[in-house]
Amino acid sequence: MSEVDTQKLSALRDLILDKAEAEAMKITQKAQQEADEWLSQELVKIEQEVDLIMNDARRRAEEIRRRELLAAEREVSRERLRLQNRLITQARAMFLDELVALRSREDHWMILLGLLFEAQEAIVDLKQGSLKLAAIDSPLGEVIVAKSHELRPHIDMKFDPAPAPILGGLWLIDDIGKRQVNSDWQTKVAELSDTLTERLMAIWQ
Repeated sequence: MSEVDTQKLSALRDLILDKAEAEAMKITQKAQQEADEWLSQELVKIEQEVDLIMNDARRRAEEIRRRELLAAEREVSRERLRLQNRLITQARAMFLDELVALRSREDHWMILLGLLFEAQEAIVDLKQGSLKLAAIDSPLGEVIVAKSHELRPHIDMKFDPAPAPILGGLWLIDDIGKRQVNSDWQTKVAELSDTLTERLMAIWQ
């Protein structure tokens, strides 16, 4: 590999790491302290793995022909893609953990009430509905339904004590039209998955 190519690879690596650090800062400002520590650790690991890959590519470049070098660079790109996918998967898991951790907040029931209102608005002309929660959140069911009656008396809500198979959040079922809105945490992570992926991918642009 020529000195110019080496400088380009070094510059590319520096650019990737610089942008990764900048994007990580934006994420950590919106996440809790636990997320900040996790992301910092992952970025350090990524930096180390990328360094190993690039060093390996340089060593092989001194020994093999240009065609073999191009193949090595393609392998580096594939490895980068695997690292990106790993980070995205871990970020999604972290996001889900943060949503589940909302249960520890005193205003958790208000968060669920907000989700219920959002779900109600998603069903046109909702008249009667049933609220389903995760088993651990069941003690909040009657409180949430009572507050819903107070603020939205035109919707006849009831709490279904049969737990939904979710980690948190809620399900709303239209008792008349049999329509259902899943507003649980797993669904929310899936809905925001594209946005999360776009933000993380910007690190490598």
